[in-house]
Amino acid sequence: MTLRVSALFAVLLFGVTACASNPAPPAEESVAAEPAQTGERAALPDYDPALLPKQELDDELVMRFLLGDVAAQRGNVPLATEAWLDSARRTKDPRVAQRAAQLAVASGQLALAQEATEIWIAAAPAALPARQLMVSLLLRSNRIADAEVHLNAMFAAKPEEVAPFFMQMHQLWGKDADREAVLTLTQHLAIAYPGMPEAYFALALAYGHAQQSSQAQQALDSALNLRPQWEPAILYKVQLLDGKDTAASTALLNAAAKANPGSTSILLMQARIAADTGQYLQAYQAYETVLSRDPNQLEALVGGGLVAMQLNEVAKAQQYLTRAVQMNPKSVPQLAPYLGQLAEQRHQYSLALDWYGKVAAERQAGVVSRIPRLHAKLGQQEQADQALAALPRETVKDQVDYAQVAAQVWRERKQLAQSVAVLSSAIEQQPGEGELYYDRSLYLDLAGDFAAAEADLRKYLEMEPNSVNGLNALGYILANRTNRYEEANTLLDKALAQQPDNPVILDSMGWLRFKQGRLSEALGLLEKAYQQMPDAEVGAHLAEVLWVRGGKDDKARAQQILTDVLSIQPDDEVALEVRLRLGL
Repeated sequence: MTLRVSALFAVLLFGVTACASNPAPPAEESVAAEPAQTGERAALPDYDPALLPKQELDDELVMRFLLGDVAAQRGNVPLATEAWLDSARRTKDPRVAQRAAQLAVASGQLALAQEATEIWIAAAPAALPARQLMVSLLLRSNRIADAEVHLNAMFAAKPEEVAPFFMQMHQLWGKDADREAVLTLTQHLAIAYPGMPEAYFALALAYGHAQQSSQAQQALDSALNLRPQWEPAILYKVQLLDGKDTAASTALLNAAAKANPGSTSILLMQARIAADTGQYLQAYQAYETVLSRDPNQLEALVGGGLVAMQLNEVAKAQQYLTRAVQMNPKSVPQLAPYLGQLAEQRHQYSLALDWYGKVAAERQAGVVSRIPRLHAKLGQQEQADQALAALPRETVKDQVDYAQVAAQVWRERKQLAQSVAVLSSAIEQQPGEGELYYDRSLYLDLAGDFAAAEADLRKYLEMEPNSVNGLNALGYILANRTNRYEEANTLLDKALAQQPDNPVILDSMGWLRFKQGRLSEALGLLEKAYQQMPDAEVGAHLAEVLWVRGGKDDKARAQQILTDVLSIQPDDEVALEVRLRLGL
């Protein structure tokens, strides 16, 4: 939500927001702009001369003023503070007290700043800058209840700014603020404004901060009764419902979207909820709508990119996340793992290595196992061996991961026997780790030992009977290497029942239908798989089905598909074999 910042928000400027969990006010009203930070004089309020003390300047006062100014000019702000505060104690002059308070703040002497500000307020009760500073000082020392009298004075002086203040009030509280004291203060302030939605909103935030969700929702309902479909209240209510009542959240947002059709915040919240509940297409469409309005909306770029990955929209995901890190370079360590994965999927192996090198230290463990294979794919064998040797092997999981990665490296070197040997050795050490049987089956299949591959997959499915990967792999081997099509169909049906849009399973089922002579069904399945995952093997299957169907356009398209996939994956064995066999 975008909110106006008013003069009352000067209470936020004295370092309070530095420890708060919410964003600080705009830069033009930041602490750096306070004259007290530099020791310079601030403009004095228009004090009523009749209310100023009738204090004659004797020699001692003049000397103290001079001492204070000279000390400030020479950077000795603590000495300047003492001099001006002593003068304020003597004169009770608000102008002198103001200067003392500014210097005390600049030198970090908060107790002295509070004393000076008390003198300032006593001498000039209507001086808003004094009230603002006192509120800041009280909050800084966690004397939250004592701020009430000063906030009420500020409200009385600037009634037109009370509503915007309530909307920003939550920015006053640091992470360690006394939640009950915050709630009590907010209740005391809000009770005077029963017709103001913003007061109920501030109250809802205070209840939420105090972990009183039910009362927070009641306060939001009061705000919405006064201002139906008010966006800030709707968004916070959905936040409070997070994960507890998705249907209620969705209904609230749908109604709010109709009332506020141009609201980016509502669209983003709808996208978040859709993504959290696995409705990735709906989330993607919402993010796309936001980006059509503002191509640089950072949350939509990141959210849209991550959701696009779930939908296998690899190019779009890479586009969005790349744009996000260009706009916000600080996000590189967090987004680099995803960008590395996307580069891998697009066979941009050097780029993938570059991204993985930028991953945050605490997330390196999730990517180090991918690096040896990438070096091997690029023909960088020495680097591949070094990266492989650097992998941890302390735990059972580490040892399994190491064997899987080592097998991948040997696969890239076209030494399938070594891949099988590495995994066989690991199985001897860890016979209960099903993933090792699954991986070994893939290399056995590539090496032509189909019976052993089938045996490994059956062993794996004994351990993991509902594994989508296992069901798909065995179904594909039976379809591709045998004529046991009914059994293959049963296995692939089970896999598709769990993941009906998985392009890998669609490819397997499409290939089975081709083997069964059901070309129309095969073509539909393979078209869908290739659209989601334009991989060389999927493309090779689609090209062969088109070629066999035999139409003039089919054969031209088959040739184009093979050209396209081999331009990206020139060493793919399946695509190369199909091209050679078809004479293309």
